Amino acid sequence: MQTPISSSSSLVTQGSRLLRLHSFYSLFLALMLLIVTAIDHNHVIVGSLNPELMLGSSALYVVLSATFAVFAIRFPDPQTTTSYIFFEIALLITMMSASGGFESGFLSLIAIPIVISNLLTPNILGYGVAAWTTLAILYSQFALNANFDAQEIANAGIFGFLAFVLAWVAQSFSKRLKNSLSINSRQALHIRRLQKISQQALLDLPQGIIACNRRHRVLLYNLPAKTWFNIAEGTQLPDFLISDKKQLIVQHNSRSFIVTKVRLKNLKHGEYILSIEDSARISAEAQQIKLASLGRLTASIAHEIRNPLSALKQASQLLEETPYLEDSERSLTKIIDTQGLRINRIIEDILQLSKPKKSNITKINLNTWLTEFCCQFEKHHADQTFKISYKCEPDVKAYFDMGHLQQVMHNLCANALRHAQRHSGEDAKIHIVVKEASDENVYLDVIDNGGGVDKSQQQHLFEPFYTLVHDGTGLGLYICRELCEANLANIEYHSIENGSRFRLSLKK
Repeated sequence: MQTPISSSSSLVTQGSRLLRLHSFYSLFLALMLLIVTAIDHNHVIVGSLNPELMLGSSALYVVLSATFAVFAIRFPDPQTTTSYIFFEIALLITMMSASGGFESGFLSLIAIPIVISNLLTPNILGYGVAAWTTLAILYSQFALNANFDAQEIANAGIFGFLAFVLAWVAQSFSKRLKNSLSINSRQALHIRRLQKISQQALLDLPQGIIACNRRHRVLLYNLPAKTWFNIAEGTQLPDFLISDKKQLIVQHNSRSFIVTKVRLKNLKHGEYILSIEDSARISAEAQQIKLASLGRLTASIAHEIRNPLSALKQASQLLEETPYLEDSERSLTKIIDTQGLRINRIIEDILQLSKPKKSNITKINLNTWLTEFCCQFEKHHADQTFKISYKCEPDVKAYFDMGHLQQVMHNLCANALRHAQRHSGEDAKIHIVVKEASDENVYLDVIDNGGGVDKSQQQHLFEPFYTLVHDGTGLGLYICRELCEANLANIEYHSIENGSRFRLSLKK
């Protein structure tokens, strides 16, 4: 962040152009006086009283003005300028004396350094230049030449007074100019600060921001836009982002983006801003809101159902213990118990939906994680005959909430085991395959030999309460999909020969 400009430093900064202009003017004037002196052999224009003094003074003026021009360009300093002006005025007064005094026309040339010095220097030093000019004129015109003509004395006094008036006017103008420049400097500093804040806010937005000119050249972008589209300042905007529509959906690198075109009134004609949002992130946020609303509703319903269900279950158990029941009647109580257990599982799944699904996404080493998961799954189903295996490279990693991934994989593998045992019996197999799909995605496949799912049923697999088995709740795959969306992942079903494959697409 830039600091405010101080009064002393602002004088150097804001007056540097004036210093350079005066240095060029002085050098030009010195050269002209030297040339005129050299070619005016009759000394009609300048040097009429003392040609040698005029030639020497003009030559010295050229040397001093050239030296001052170098310093003014490389080291613009008001104090140095004022010191030079003292010498410059002395030389001009000397040349005026050598050229015939007040009638030579040098007074107008002397007034210019007085004005310049008072524009650049503080009060006392500026008035000091005016006093120095007055004293130098009095000394050169009267004391040095012993000429005390009344008219000449009056002219010198009038010019001395005008010198102080010029000093006062120049300093008044300089103060107003510096105040104006100071206000402008503060305003410029404030504008720069606001620009930095606005620019930082744009750069930190989660959605991509791209500013372009009317020729679709990139003027500004933030990190998400750079990551998604690999753009740079001054490059041409990708063709698939160029459109006259206010909003469009584009597909790029297996991702979907919503692009909104905004034209601002304060921008030049044809310039615009693209606001780009990742559809997966929007879906995840919408999913969080939907799950929160669904959770509150289902939790209240589930609790209301559980109370009468417990009473029915208890009544069924008491009825089953009655000694005079017939076998056919006992079978009815078993049906009540079985369906009661199923309803209880549905309630538990609904209550699970009502729990917060906020993801704590971390980077997981899938090879290490799958080793532990397969061991736990085998222990959990130790009373069943099946085979579970996995294939994964050692260093494959992906982003996912570890608890959510555990829940998703357990649901998928439990479904796979159930269908594989029904179709293949003791030859039931579950195979997990991990492979890198691209620079941004990793595929995690759960494959079984359960015979697959009929095409007419595949489109309903992830719908809530849709099940292929009579004792299922129909919420397992629905929960898997919700958890995947909460972790910016996708889940899909693919038919394979003699089985099924559920594919998770994870961010890496």
